[in-house]
Parts: sequence; structure tokens; C-alpha cells
Amino acid sequence: MKKYLILLLIAGCSLTGFAQPKDFKTELYIGASGGMTFSKVRFYPNIIESFQQGNSGGIMFRLISEPHIGFQVEVNYTQKGWKEDSIGNAGDTKIGYSRILNYVSMPIMTHVNLGNKAFRFTINLGPEVAYMFSEEEHLTPASTVISAEQGFRTYVGKPTDTQLDFLFTFGLGMEYHLKKGGAFALEGRAYYSLPNLFNPDNYPYKVSQSNGAQVKLAYLFQINKKRKAAK
Repeated sequence: MKKYLILLLIAGCSLTGFAQPKDFKTELYIGASGGMTFSKVRFYPNIIESFQQGNSGGIMFRLISEPHIGFQVEVNYTQKGWKEDSIGNAGDTKIGYSRILNYVSMPIMTHVNLGNKAFRFTINLGPEVAYMFSEEEHLTPASTVISAEQGFRTYVGKPTDTQLDFLFTFGLGMEYHLKKGGAFALEGRAYYSLPNLFNPDNYPYKVSQSNGAQVKLAYLFQINKKRKAAK
């Protein structure tokens, strides 16, 4: 419960910029992004796993209402999950396992930028809500037949228990702003989920929380950029 209260406090801090007096030219942006995710699941008791690579992409809205600070809202498609090199044996062959979780997510973040008008370092942080609309399991070799007698992990062949995810997201990046109002942005992010993917009452894992990193490239367009009058 404490974790959810902290998340709500962060959300409140993210929106405090609305109440500040405007003493400079507000910057308003819309944009699109694409990138890659590298995710795991923190299980306890621990299991041996490696990062699952996925894709991400979406649209964003940014309002900078104070010098160097504002807020950013996004709607993204994001793939997360995890990968295990071995969950058992089929004869002399090790059986690999991976699961991909497909989400629609909405981060609501405080945006901070440092630098001049053309080149800026950026920080984005805040809460995120995500909804899992599908998931996929993959066994290697693909012809493997799931059998309880082989001693596979208890979640193999079963869906996750949590579709709604609450996360905290933190990103560092850099941007180059063009004179005509556009900007290219490169950012690395880390995220951490609060809910468990599997109900501890039904599985031997007390913790099963997603975490990982994301690298994304974005293009933003400043929609309130003043145009110079034609001579």
C-alpha cells in the first residue's frame, strides 16, 4: 500500500508546474518515438534469466511552462517480458523459454531540460500506467511439448494474473532543436513495476515484478513556434 501512496505523491509532484506563473514563452510540442526495450522479471525465489528484447513506439505531448521545466504525457506500445536459457531437458536437449508481454502504456512525467536553445540534456521521471492486452510464450526448440512430468516451472503454459501495471519511470537523454521548430531526441530509460505478474497465493514466487531499460529515438515538433513575417 505504501508503494501506491508514493506513486500518487509522485504524480502530484509531476503536475505542480500547472500552478506556476508564466513568465517566459511557453513551449508546446507533439512528437512520435520508436525504440527497443530490454526487460526482466524480478522473481523471488530467484530464477536464472536474461534480458528479453522487445519493441516500443508511440506519441507524446510536452508542455514546458517554466524555464527548463514542464511535463510530458505519452501513449506507447511497449513489449516487456523475460527469457530463460533452460527450464528443463528433453532428452539431451536443453529447453529454452521466453515470454513477451504486450502493453499499451501512459507515462505522466515531469520534464527537466538543461542547456541552450539548440542542444539540451533532458530528464523525464514520473509514474506510468500500463495495460497488457496480449502475451506470447516461446519454447526452444519450438516443437517442445509442455508436460508436467518434465518439471517445468509452474507458470509455463499459464497466463499472468495481472493485466494492469503501475510503474515508475526515469529517463536521461539529449536533444537537438532545429531553428524551424523541430527537435531530435535520444533517451535512455529505466522502469520498475509495482504489481506482481503472478499471484503469490497460487505460485511459489513471492515477488514477480517487471523491470528493465528502454532506448528510444524521437522527433518532436513545436506547434507554437513563432514564424518570422515574410518581407
